[in-house]
Amino acid sequence: MDASNRSQSEPDGTQHPPVTPGLRKPNRRWTPLPIPTIPTPPPNADNYRPQMPHSLPSAAPPVAPAPSDFSHTQERLRQPKQTAAEKLAEKFCAMEELLKEWPFDTVGDFLQILFYNPTRSEPDLRGTTHASAVSQFLRGRTSVRMCDILPLMYYHRASYPSSQAVNSHEQDLRFSTSIEPERILHARPFISTWAVRLVAAEARKQVGRMANKSSDEDEHQNQLRASTNGRRETKVVTWNDLLANFNMNRIHELFGLRMPLPIFLTEAMAAPKSNGVYFVRKRRPHPMIQVGALASFIISRNRYANAPLAMVFGVFFFACKVHIDVKRVFCRLGYSVADSTARDALVSATAADFVVLRTTVADAEEREVTEGFMILDNCQEYADVWEQGIGRQSQLKVGTAGTYVWADDVAPGAFDAKPYYDNVAKKERMDLTTDSLFDDIQWPHIRRVIPLHWTRVLVEFYTGFEPLLDGINKMFRTAPVALHRMREGRKTRCQPLGTNSEHSTELQGMARAVEDFDQQIGIKTHEAGKQLHWIRGDGASFANLHNLSTYMAPLYNFKNKISTPEIWHTGATDLNSTAANHYGPATSRDPSSLSRCSNVAGFKRPSNVKSCDYYPTVRNFTLIWTAHVLDCWRIFFGVDDLQKYLDDLAARKTLPDLPVVKRRINSVGG
Repeated sequence: MDASNRSQSEPDGTQHPPVTPGLRKPNRRWTPLPIPTIPTPPPNADNYRPQMPHSLPSAAPPVAPAPSDFSHTQERLRQPKQTAAEKLAEKFCAMEELLKEWPFDTVGDFLQILFYNPTRSEPDLRGTTHASAVSQFLRGRTSVRMCDILPLMYYHRASYPSSQAVNSHEQDLRFSTSIEPERILHARPFISTWAVRLVAAEARKQVGRMANKSSDEDEHQNQLRASTNGRRETKVVTWNDLLANFNMNRIHELFGLRMPLPIFLTEAMAAPKSNGVYFVRKRRPHPMIQVGALASFIISRNRYANAPLAMVFGVFFFACKVHIDVKRVFCRLGYSVADSTARDALVSATAADFVVLRTTVADAEEREVTEGFMILDNCQEYADVWEQGIGRQSQLKVGTAGTYVWADDVAPGAFDAKPYYDNVAKKERMDLTTDSLFDDIQWPHIRRVIPLHWTRVLVEFYTGFEPLLDGINKMFRTAPVALHRMREGRKTRCQPLGTNSEHSTELQGMARAVEDFDQQIGIKTHEAGKQLHWIRGDGASFANLHNLSTYMAPLYNFKNKISTPEIWHTGATDLNSTAANHYGPATSRDPSSLSRCSNVAGFKRPSNVKSCDYYPTVRNFTLIWTAHVLDCWRIFFGVDDLQKYLDDLAARKTLPDLPVVKRRINSVGG
């Protein structure tokens, strides 16, 4: 072999690779490679063949290796994989050695240095590795986070004192509100007490924000001013604040956004839970209870923070004529404002909204459109004199109350006066007969609505049909059953007018009452404009208004006034007519008479069928009609017991679904 290709060796026997001519020798020294010791083949190794490292696995069953005399001297380069228990034991051993040798006095001393947090004015004595490690851990960027460490500390057996410990009294200090956390030694009662202080401070802070005055541009005001002294421009309460913006569900959502911690705490205290999930009861729903409690907390912090609930309750108590002692009790509890504040709020709201009302009506007159209509009715109140005196006696106070209501979604030209006068001049009502009224009824629509009501009765009767109720309600709200439905979210805007002392049951009293209301609104009564003014009321008010428009037409007084009976009064009149025609004798045995049905159902028969109490009579009629409809369903199914028949269908899981119910509707409707 040539000398240039021979291996070179050091005096200590270290071998180097051969040097190739023309190549530069590297600057670094080569790491010596281990030379394996090749054992001598045994005498019985004639058929020995070493297994190739990249040979494919064979499909044949493995053959047990023959005993070999080879001696392997090369050590394993990779350690075997440790189990979780071995890793944990190794870490515990390392921890034991670390605690024996570290320079800290206690674990607390170590943790205090580890989580050292210098202020901006203090020098940071921590090293880069120290600061980075703590920062990564506190930011949750490590595999083990604070959510894993804190429960270990809180639930550790040593964090809670035993009954035989010297400080066993600390067992009763968990979530303590009277002991300072620094005086508690054990970790579990300390952490809970410290957390109570932290949560209480944050809850107080959030409630305090709701008690402060919000900006005038804020949609949700925290404070509603009932009056102002005029020295400073202050926004006072309006009817829009008291009526349109008041919604308990909306207030609950607002509280959840602006003070989520008190909402969370009160929900945990008030809400019922099933399978770990809160649910809302139909009676006494906990969101309403939360709103009432938190609203009283807010007004307790600031007596002017009455917007959520207190101002509305004060006006509500005034409208219901609640006794003054009841008002004082609820004011004391923080649920209502004082009675004087509620009265000032009513005066301020009426004065502020009257300005808006008159401006709106004047603008509508210029544009020759109608913005709303008026509802009026007579009112009476008997004023008793409880303390007798000279010139003092009980008396009946009589007057007329009115309300202006804004009309929404009105078609253009709907209240133009000229088409109305032209139709009146044609005198087409002279040809009006009972048959023509009968022909004007939309009978196809009636045939769609009545069977749907019958099906609703069946669905509400049996609990197994409860999943179908939403579909039935949706059919009522959509075409072709719903002909003209108000848009979703619409709320009626109204403006109460000042009550006068006129007798609306008299013709002259009605004239003076209407003139007073027109003056409040800003309408010129004695001028015939191009728009009709719609007034609604009960039967007597309708008759007087009709006579006024007839008698005063030549003088252009009340010429543009048109009146219709109010819906409730129309329904009450029809109810009295039905009762007078179908009740029959009180002791009637006719099963089709309302008297017989009322006696069976346990309802009291009206003493005067021509003037019934509205709501008890309506409940009576509804129950009797429902019973008759269910009996018709029993005949339709051909069974004797409707409840048992439906229970059998439910047991066989053959209750009809909504498409089948729709077909039944068509069959019932004929």
